Order: sequence, then C-alpha cells, then structure tokens
Amino acid sequence: MRSCVMVILAVLLAGAAHAQAIRLDGDQQKLLINPYGGLPGRWLGCMERCAGTDEPGAGQTALLRVGAGGSRFAWHVPGDPEASRKLNALTYRAEYRQTDTHTTVILTSLEPFRGMRLVHRYALARDGRTLSASLQMPPGAVLELTGGADLVGTPWPGFGSFYSYARAISVDADGQQNLSGDEDASAAERQSVPGTWVGLRGRFWTVLLQPKDAVRVSAADIAPDQPKLGIRRDGAGGGNLDLQIYAGPVQATELGAVAPELRGMMYASLWDWLRALAFAMHWLLGQIQQLVGNWGLAIMLLSLSVKLLMWPLTFVAERWQAEVNRTQSLLQPQLTAIRREFRGEEAHHRTLAVYAEHGVSQFYTLKSLAGFLIQIPVFIAAFDMLGENFGLGGAGFLWVQDLSLPDRVMALPGVLPFFGGYLNFLPVLMTLFTIASARVQEEASLSA
Repeated sequence: MRSCVMVILAVLLAGAAHAQAIRLDGDQQKLLINPYGGLPGRWLGCMERCAGTDEPGAGQTALLRVGAGGSRFAWHVPGDPEASRKLNALTYRAEYRQTDTHTTVILTSLEPFRGMRLVHRYALARDGRTLSASLQMPPGAVLELTGGADLVGTPWPGFGSFYSYARAISVDADGQQNLSGDEDASAAERQSVPGTWVGLRGRFWTVLLQPKDAVRVSAADIAPDQPKLGIRRDGAGGGNLDLQIYAGPVQATELGAVAPELRGMMYASLWDWLRALAFAMHWLLGQIQQLVGNWGLAIMLLSLSVKLLMWPLTFVAERWQAEVNRTQSLLQPQLTAIRREFRGEEAHHRTLAVYAEHGVSQFYTLKSLAGFLIQIPVFIAAFDMLGENFGLGGAGFLWVQDLSLPDRVMALPGVLPFFGGYLNFLPVLMTLFTIASARVQEEASLSA
C-alpha cells in the first residue's frame, strides 16, 4: 500500500513539474511560456526596467495574459475543433541554455501530435524587447493572436475614443496599414512579404511579429476593439515558423531601435508633411521636458514656443485680418442699406457696384481665413503628438493624475452621451480662455 502511494505521489509530482510555466526574463520584459501549447502565455512589458513584482502597475503592463481582457496566443486548426483543443493542451518539457546576453529555451512536446513531437525554440535578449521564436507548425495549423481590453487601455468618450482602440495592423517600409478596425480593412486572407511586421496595436502598446519567410495572414474583429490575427505557413505542409516578436511601447525610439520601418506606426493617420510636423513637436517637447523635468510644464512651454515660432506668420495673418475688418467697416453701411431696400438681381448688381467703387474684390473676406488655416495643421499635429505620446502615461500635473487621460475632476450623477461620466475642467478652462482672448482682441473698427 505504501509503495502504491509513493508511486502515485511521484507521478503527480512529475506532472506538476512538467506543468510549470517556463520563465524568460529580460531587463524590460518578463515572459512566461505556457507549458500547455508551448506559446507565450504572459508577457509583462515595462516602461523602463522591470521591477521585482510580476504584477501590472508601477510602469508595468500585461501585454499578454491568460484570462478575461488579456491578449493571447493560441493554436487553431481550421475545421477541426478537436485537433485545436489537443494542440493547445499539448504538454512540453523545457531545456534552458544561458549566455551573458541571451536566454534560450527549447520546448519538446511530451506526446506526439499527428505522429510528430513538436519542438519550439525561444531566445530572449536580456537588454532588448524582441523575442526570437522558431515554432514547429503541424500541417494546416494557424497561429492566432487575439487582442483584449488590456491593449485598448482606459476607454474614452467623445473625440477621445480615437485613442481607445485595438486593431490588427501590418507595417513595412511604406508605413502602417490597418488589417482590421476600419472600413478600408479587409478580412480576406493575404500573403505577407518576408520582412513585413504584422500584429496588434493599441494606443501605447503593441505586439508585433515579423515572419522570416512568406506567410498567409488573416485578420478580423471578433468583437469591437477585439481583433484576431491568424498566421499560417504559405503552403499545405508543416515546417518551422521563424519569427521575431516585439512586445512593447509604441514609442519612436523603441520602435526605431528594433527596426527603422516601425517608426511608420507613429502618427500613421497623418499625411507625410503633417507627420514631419508632429515629429518636430515631439522632439521639441522631449527637449523641454528634459530641461524642466515635468511633462505638464513642458506642454505649456511647448505651446509658448510654437506660438513664438509661428509669430511671423501670425503677424501677417493678423494684419490681413485687420485690413478685412477695416474694409468691412467701410462697406457695411452701404451694404446694409442695399439689403434693406433691394432684392434679387438688383441687390446683387448694386453690391458689386459698391465693391467696384472702393476697389475691393468680392472675395476680400477670404484673407481672414489665413490665420485660421495656419493654426489648423499645428493643432492637428499637436493633437496626434500628445495623443500618442508614451511619456505622458502616468505623468501627473497639478490636479491631473494622468496627463494621457482626461482630468476628471468630479464624477457626474450619470453618463452623458459623448461626454461620459466625469466633469473635465481643462476643456472648460480652455473655452473660458478662448472667450476672454476673443474679447481682448476685438477690432475697434468693427461695429457692434
């Protein structure tokens, strides 16, 4: 009896040992490879260096995790649910190989799948964010990456919803292309050129894969802001799927260090000249922040700096606006009399005669658009630059706890459509300043 108990205990302990997650840690990320299925199950990305805790928070974000809201890898065999279940339940044993710069783990399945023992190989650079993977793919199998709420982040109401999203993308030398999440994205399977990156991205974090060889890629939204990306080998047979995997921040310096083309993810919705303006403002904001050491103060100084840099153009635009105002004050009494006494074609001819009498073009008011048109590109570039600025995440200023989110000074009794459930003081303050500025700059020559 005692011998039987010992044997059972030994079997249970052996099974527990095999079921332990395989750990890979670097300076900026912590990985747990799932012993069932042999795929990354938990991936913790760190803003700078990883802390001792394995929990999200304090500058650490769960880019992959098992459970509700987490993004995850899984195997899928189209048309064969039982094969998919077996492939994801396949247990692996691990063999570690350590060097000063890399940690390599080789996983071998304990049981065969369709007559073969699968072998996967992972190599993690200690000081980088990329994971090299070589996955043995059974014939017909698909590697799936599904996005979760963690990738979306805190949902925003109103215009802020532009930055509360998760979508499947591809990135190459021509920039970022959406594979899901908008009307232009197609759910059809497509061939990926070797060297192209595919994956999922949210506002601040992304999980990207770069297959070494040509693969077939499919993408679809299984729910709002829950994209699913599928990758299979380009061919009916099995073989190895060799990948570079990047899981980390959507930040120009980090992306550029992995691959220059990944910088195309930054401000991808803008035209090239607007992207250049956004990058310039991003650089200037970073320089100011390094100087003053506070993001909120840096944003204020950036606004002042841009105002000073634009002053020559603004001066010309304001001079044109003053000319329009003076002309309008000169013409207004006669035009008002014409509108009061005449109608139709007669009023039109008399109005043109007034313009001719004073040597004024009927399109003279278009001059006043100059100041407005100058500010629009700057506003759009600043909006995108601040909206995608990774450094603002978690940075506080005065009463604002997180500059990457609305200030939310007070919870409202209910949720208002478009505006959400919080009172945000900064937009109110901006509106008051705008009204005050308009009153201060009123043109004296204009009538009431």
